[in-house]
Amino acid sequence: LWTSIGLMKAQTQKVTGTVLSEEDGQPIVGASVVVKGTTIGVQTDIDGKFVLSNLPSSAKTLSVSYVGMQTQDVEVKPEVDVLLKVKSLNINEVVVTGYSTQRKASFTGAASIVGENVVNKNNDVNFVKALDGTVTGVQINTSTGMPGSAGTVYIRGRGSIDSGTQPLYVIDGMPVNSDYYSSSTNSSLNNWIDPMTSINPADIESITVLKDAAATAIYGARAANVVIVITTKKGAEGKFNLNLDVKQGFVSMGNNNMKFANAQQTMNLLTDGMTASQGGIWDDNYNYLKKYYNWDGTSSTDWIDAITRKGYYQDYNLSAQGHIGNTGYYMSLGYINTKGLVINSDMERFSGRLNLDSKFKWVTLGANTSYSYAVKDGFPEATTGEFASPIVGAISCMNPMYPVYDEDGNYANLSLFNPLAVNDKNLGDMDRTRMYTVNLDPYLQIDFGKGIYAKTTLGVNLNNVEEYRYMGAIYNPEGMDYNGKGILSTTRDTEVTWNNIVGWKYRFADKHDVSVMLGQEMEKKYLRGNEITKSDFSFAASGERELTTAGTDMGTTETEQEARLASYFMDLHYAYMDKYYLSGSFRRDGSSAF
Repeated sequence: LWTSIGLMKAQTQKVTGTVLSEEDGQPIVGASVVVKGTTIGVQTDIDGKFVLSNLPSSAKTLSVSYVGMQTQDVEVKPEVDVLLKVKSLNINEVVVTGYSTQRKASFTGAASIVGENVVNKNNDVNFVKALDGTVTGVQINTSTGMPGSAGTVYIRGRGSIDSGTQPLYVIDGMPVNSDYYSSSTNSSLNNWIDPMTSINPADIESITVLKDAAATAIYGARAANVVIVITTKKGAEGKFNLNLDVKQGFVSMGNNNMKFANAQQTMNLLTDGMTASQGGIWDDNYNYLKKYYNWDGTSSTDWIDAITRKGYYQDYNLSAQGHIGNTGYYMSLGYINTKGLVINSDMERFSGRLNLDSKFKWVTLGANTSYSYAVKDGFPEATTGEFASPIVGAISCMNPMYPVYDEDGNYANLSLFNPLAVNDKNLGDMDRTRMYTVNLDPYLQIDFGKGIYAKTTLGVNLNNVEEYRYMGAIYNPEGMDYNGKGILSTTRDTEVTWNNIVGWKYRFADKHDVSVMLGQEMEKKYLRGNEITKSDFSFAASGERELTTAGTDMGTTETEQEARLASYFMDLHYAYMDKYYLSGSFRRDGSSAF
């Protein structure tokens, strides 16, 4: 009996120990200590200590883990002391401010970071939609769900009453144009195309939203509506990687509790109203209205159903990244084609990107380049009652007693802006926008040692937008008065930015971290636009709707704008023992606008 008890005691063991942080030697409270391969374990107390009793003799390894620390495996011994290391920083722990990067822990401003995993879940042509519902304080308003249409972005409220509300967008350290082009065509129709749709979301590695004055001060007055910093993907360490991403999906009408009255219900309501206001016999009023609307008494048209469809999108992205010697590269090709929920709302985009960086002993050379071509077909989205809009026509002009086609199969009720006729694919209105975008950002950085560096970057942003609005000569009552009317607006926008930075990052005495940056930046914007209006489309009946087929010139207008900016800025950061942080920014801008 005593021999058996002795053997049983030998089959169990006791382990005591302490878990500390390797960074500062402080005890870690609540660290998990588990026998590897089992559920046997405990958590450390307020002093970082733990006790494991009656462990089976088969227990050979303990797994020690804590949030934000690297998991460590240690051998089972009577006494165990464990030092846990802090996990390496990843992209979500770094704040990219455009001119520089900082650890999120040491960043003294307000910023939100969205990673590529969130951006890739967005199935819209515009990456900005990925911020909606994921970043606090960001509100995105759009008049419709038309693909590519511009929306209004408010971050922490509206920053201006009668001036622009668009944030400043910075891509790979260089500001880019984000203004909607205000030709008379799209400004009156509320049908702008968003310049941000030129950026392929598949090329984005992270998005940082700088929200408060401390975060945006480095960009001066341009940051009045907050700054959105986009970082694109770069060459990855290791071997060649080839990625193919294919997305396809459908768009359908959302559930709602609003139902439109059918023809019979509408006729009954109209008869009730006529009888209440004018008197008479209800049945006589009913028959009068039937004749007035030329209704057969049975047919009913659901105009909302007639102008909507099952939307569809397809998105293809092919990318390659890797390293060849000292050079890292990222290359991509993208194609997206999406059809909106409402008829005559489509968008197609082709995009390409090439990012290169070559690192030598003390020199780094690189360039971030991209090209995009997008075509958007749409319709007027004005809130003042543009009858050419299929939505306005279906709700305001039509009623369920009106048929889409007459007895001969032709469009009916043409004088009332039949929305299917006005938006006929071959003979109806056109509202087409083409946008060409080129970004070219070469840079050179020299490292002098001791954390001192100098960097110069040239940013070129080219936008060419061509908008064509055609009011049909066959089905649009307004266009009939002109035998067709076409307006072609072309806008060419060039933005060139050159910035030069000298910086110093250094840590001394293992307690003090200093980061100083001095910079100078020059920017020039040049915009040239023209608008041509013509009428009398003699071949409209055969589908010729381009402006070159019009016979009467109704005038041409031209605009030309130029703006320059000269800036000097400074950025200072100091940290003591990675616990206390001090930051300061200063910027002085000289603008030709004043």
